[in-house]
Amino acid sequence: MLPAADRRAARQTLWLGAITGVQALGGIIQVTFAARILGPEGFGVWSIIVAAASLLYGLTTMPGEEVITTYVTRSVAKGQPAEAGRVLRLALGAALGMRLLAYGLIAAATFTAVSLLGFFNHAYMTAMLFYSVTGILTAMSGESLAVLRLADRLPLGFAVVVASTLCGAAALVWAWLSGGGLLVVIMSSVIRGAALGAGLALAVALSAGRAGVPGLLRASSVKVPRDVVRFQIASFGRSSVEALHIHADALLAGGVTGAAQVGLYRAARYIIDATKLPFLSVAQGVQVEYSRLWFGANGAGVRNLSRRFTALTAAASVAGYGLLFLFHRPVIRILLGPEFADAGSSLRIMLPGAIVFTSIAALSIMPTAAGRALPHLAAMSAAVAAQATVILLLAPDYGANGAAWAATVHSLVFAAIVIPFVAMILRQTYSLRSTAGEP
Repeated sequence: MLPAADRRAARQTLWLGAITGVQALGGIIQVTFAARILGPEGFGVWSIIVAAASLLYGLTTMPGEEVITTYVTRSVAKGQPAEAGRVLRLALGAALGMRLLAYGLIAAATFTAVSLLGFFNHAYMTAMLFYSVTGILTAMSGESLAVLRLADRLPLGFAVVVASTLCGAAALVWAWLSGGGLLVVIMSSVIRGAALGAGLALAVALSAGRAGVPGLLRASSVKVPRDVVRFQIASFGRSSVEALHIHADALLAGGVTGAAQVGLYRAARYIIDATKLPFLSVAQGVQVEYSRLWFGANGAGVRNLSRRFTALTAAASVAGYGLLFLFHRPVIRILLGPEFADAGSSLRIMLPGAIVFTSIAALSIMPTAAGRALPHLAAMSAAVAAQATVILLLAPDYGANGAAWAATVHSLVFAAIVIPFVAMILRQTYSLRSTAGEP
């Protein structure tokens, strides 16, 4: 009874939800074992290593998921498969090339930190370099899933994610039973990343034709329209800012508090971030349909799709986080162990921001789906600046709780800035030429 766009979005949302559910489970397994193997102090060190490597990758990564879902979709809709192939090759090549460059920068920064600053000892240097290999192995994972979304073959991606998660979990169990330390915990991430990257690369090779890009590897040109280049540059800026949000908080908090407080804060945030994944799946599921409807000049379809899925995310957010508020103590005890009981107050502080952020998940992606990357970049930049300011003001006195307040402020600022841009897009849908049916 639903329109075709809603059915496709619902189907992709369900598969993406399954994928992110498995990824969330893998992350929970990793955090649970790491916390028990390393303890609060060691877990804080592990968090700082992961944050430092991920931040440097994030600052230099050229993400291509939204370039693929927006502009490959546009080229296919226009009947231009050659242009679609060039856009896709640019996105995949840029993702891998920038990750290789980033690893060189990480290696240089790590050796500098050890030899000049004394920030890492040699054991941590080895752990940093080893963990950073994961970034190369998973360089094109987001882009690969975007191709599978266009091909409507997300079950392949689900199978790959399940297999890689099982590989990582098996490595963590071995680390637990063998009494391994930091390096062994990090090795599980490398194993998981290798399985994920190889599996998704194979899935893309099997699905490119169905996505409307036949003969992807039979040509080498990456010449694309200028608006694609501008969008890619804006996406690069946005990914850098998002990396600051995701990872720099641990480094800032570590600088003004200590590893134990960072461990408590990051433990609480890992739980919050895991609960956000299903809502991000909804955003990814509707993004391709937003682009199809927008470039197909179906303004009513855009409005109806956004209305239904926003109602879904808002209701699920309030209900889900209400339950987490009530049962956060046993959740922390089961997932992290009794040593992390003090993380409960930080988790409660982050709940209001999480509710706001997830409630607008299906709306916040709309400007990007319409080919406008700057609104999301502006909102994320302001939110990250506010978050860093609050960390520096509150974390020295309030430790993990101060960092948690900063995370909530980030979500509120992001919502306050991105919503006016969404409203502008929705107003413009009324002037789009009406079409006979939905693409």
